[in-house]
Amino acid sequence: MKRLLTLIAVGALAYASVASAAATEITVNDNFFSPRTPPVRNLATGASFHWQRASGSTRPHNIHGNFNLFSSGAATTGPINFSIRASAGAYHYYCTVHGTPSGGMDGVVRVRPIFNFNPTGTPFTVIWALGGTLPTNTGNQFDVRYRVGTSATWKFWRNDTTTRSGVFGQNNQPVQVVSGGTYQFQVRSQKTPSQPSGWSPTLTVKP
Repeated sequence: MKRLLTLIAVGALAYASVASAAATEITVNDNFFSPRTPPVRNLATGASFHWQRASGSTRPHNIHGNFNLFSSGAATTGPINFSIRASAGAYHYYCTVHGTPSGGMDGVVRVRPIFNFNPTGTPFTVIWALGGTLPTNTGNQFDVRYRVGTSATWKFWRNDTTTRSGVFGQNNQPVQVVSGGTYQFQVRSQKTPSQPSGWSPTLTVKP
């Protein structure tokens, strides 16, 4: 009989199917983003984050992800109306006029992978990316790491993969999943191995 899986993560939900949620709104002010670090999102359909210029902001700004993982284009004093559909990862971004890859007018947005109950039994499916772009993506290669328990060393499950999900524990690979165990996952997205996002917030699954 199918064993129910529980997602152990603050504010996260277990999805039998991929959910939809409104984009997180970020305001472009002179000269800061608000909120700079919005709450973690779970992977979902549709736009993940949406930036819009604040009323009264007049300086030139743009939104540029580290390693060019996403970009709104050249800085402008005109309207800003920019969205991304992000795969799992942590993405530092900045204004190219008033920020840098490490600070200044900058921010961080974070997306956690999700899982579902397929197939039957203790193996389960981890999902770290969805198809399509809106209007840009955040890379088409992924590193996925896992650990058994909450203090073990992280190990790579997938490296530079173009797949967007995987069944953890299928044919006892990379480990045998047991009821009552704790399994944690982090993902980073990349355009090439030298252009990675940061590691995503941790997904914790306990069968």
